[in-house]
Amino acid sequence: MKRILLGLGLLGACALWAAETGDTTDIRLRELNEVNVTVSGDRLAVSGYRLTATIAAEEVQLLPVKTVADLLQYIPGIDVRQRGASGVQMDPSVRGGSAKQVKVLLNGIDMTDPQTEHYTMDLPIDALIIERIEVLQGSNYAIDAFSGAINIVTKEHTDDRLRVTGQLTAGEYEQVNPAIAVKANKGDWYLNSSASYNRSGGYVENTDYQITNAFIQTGYKGLDLQVGAQMKDAGANCFYTTKYPNQFDATRTAFGSASYQHRWQSGWAIHANAYYRGHFDRYELVRGTPLNRHWTHTSGAHIEGSWSNEWSKTMVGTDVRDEYIRSSNIGKHNRVQVRYFAEQRFYYHGLSAAVGAAGIWNSQFGHDWSAGANIGYEPIQGLHLFANVNRAIRVPTFTDLYYHSATQQSDSLAKPEKALQTELSIQYTKGHWYASATGYYRWGREIIDWIKEPDPAVVTWRCTNNSKVNAAGVEATVGVQGYEWIQRIELSYAFCDVQTDAGGMMSLYVLDYLRHKATLRIEHKIYKGFGASWSLSFRQREGEYTSLEGTVEAYRPVWLLDGCVYWRNDRIKASIEARNMANQLYYDFSGVVQPRHWVSATVQFTF
Repeated sequence: MKRILLGLGLLGACALWAAETGDTTDIRLRELNEVNVTVSGDRLAVSGYRLTATIAAEEVQLLPVKTVADLLQYIPGIDVRQRGASGVQMDPSVRGGSAKQVKVLLNGIDMTDPQTEHYTMDLPIDALIIERIEVLQGSNYAIDAFSGAINIVTKEHTDDRLRVTGQLTAGEYEQVNPAIAVKANKGDWYLNSSASYNRSGGYVENTDYQITNAFIQTGYKGLDLQVGAQMKDAGANCFYTTKYPNQFDATRTAFGSASYQHRWQSGWAIHANAYYRGHFDRYELVRGTPLNRHWTHTSGAHIEGSWSNEWSKTMVGTDVRDEYIRSSNIGKHNRVQVRYFAEQRFYYHGLSAAVGAAGIWNSQFGHDWSAGANIGYEPIQGLHLFANVNRAIRVPTFTDLYYHSATQQSDSLAKPEKALQTELSIQYTKGHWYASATGYYRWGREIIDWIKEPDPAVVTWRCTNNSKVNAAGVEATVGVQGYEWIQRIELSYAFCDVQTDAGGMMSLYVLDYLRHKATLRIEHKIYKGFGASWSLSFRQREGEYTSLEGTVEAYRPVWLLDGCVYWRNDRIKASIEARNMANQLYYDFSGVVQPRHWVSATVQFTF
């Protein structure tokens, strides 16, 4: 209770500076024009410095998606590994890194779970109110984006009217998913809110689930407040071991944040935030027999001051984050982290550059530092060149350090991960056409993995620090959009290669990465209000897994086809969506089979 009161007190003390709105009509991979998402002293994306992937609300309406997990599948370099359907448990990884190394934010608020990466995506957000999703691929010294960061931005506030959207989805496997969203705006005051319930009987035994979400965001002028809650119960078929298929997982999440920003005409500005996130998990190795209970509390505050003119910007600030866990397995642990940072930016005609550094003190791991430099250049209109280098660190989760069970053995001496990444990118847009390409290399040291012997009789995974894990890759996208009948045709490809010495051991995270990912997307009109969208993707995962039959097998390449046919006008949209239309059998994790197909129908009304 003291932790909850502390979090609520922080909310009343100061506020978070949420993302400034940008032009979201252009939904391709692009350079965001000053998308100012503040967290831990740096922007998620800044004008002219690096290429950032964005999915905007217009695309959400056309794609066969209902969850954040569905949306992230369409971004090159993102590996969305799921246990179950509808985002029951989803681990996003970037450029061969693990899900532990991805920072997840909601309107700029850090939602990363310190217990385990498996619960970071427990977000009470529905696609109905998502304005855009921004993905920074690559390390960033100031936001713990070890291999990438994902920021989910809710609906923007533009017009003085009330808008209510209701939606009902019904589909295979007894799926029922009603949802409602309310958006209001009056002068400088705004409101965004949503609520939903999603349930299914499961596509195979013990994959049933029910998820309830509620979210409210409101604000006035520079003040922004948001609160949300989620309740989730899910059959966890083979989630963590194939030896016990009848597992169960129940989670409860609550969070709140406040933000404030103010700018003076003199060029000075101040941004502040405070947040609290509470998470509860009840895990059962055998369903109906409670095994572990975990309570995690995270709270933090941030303040930043800046001064800018037409050719430069100077920023300094600090933030503090408190992480606490009480668990029947892990025990009681508490740690505090303090950051202090400074950054200098320069602008000159088509050239922009930034250099900065941060000092970090963690009560458990002591002092460390991170730093980075970024540069961008526009030699001709529509052509952008980027180069950056960043040093990042990440501390182990509480699970890495303290969790023990029949199938998992942690390491209380695990060390923080460290990485240095360089990246070169190019982007060109002209008229309806766009293209981009990126090459990167990441030197990783003390990278955390869970390993075991390849013998199927051995079921215990052990946490360990790998002394060296290096990743290299390329990503490319080319597309056309905005024609009358062809709304989009896009082809993207991502290649990644990870080098490490695993000593012949099976890897749960480091070596189970997506080597090849290619996606062809087509969105087109059919007749009057009718239209369709299609996605064909190829995925080849490295590594091995233990099958349900108890044998060790290599992941097989898979082709996945998704589609959506719809009719819509200004107030009504009716659609039929189909996932995995080719009925492919595939796995994202050891023994956790993915749905062979999933067909659903949706009706949406807007008033």
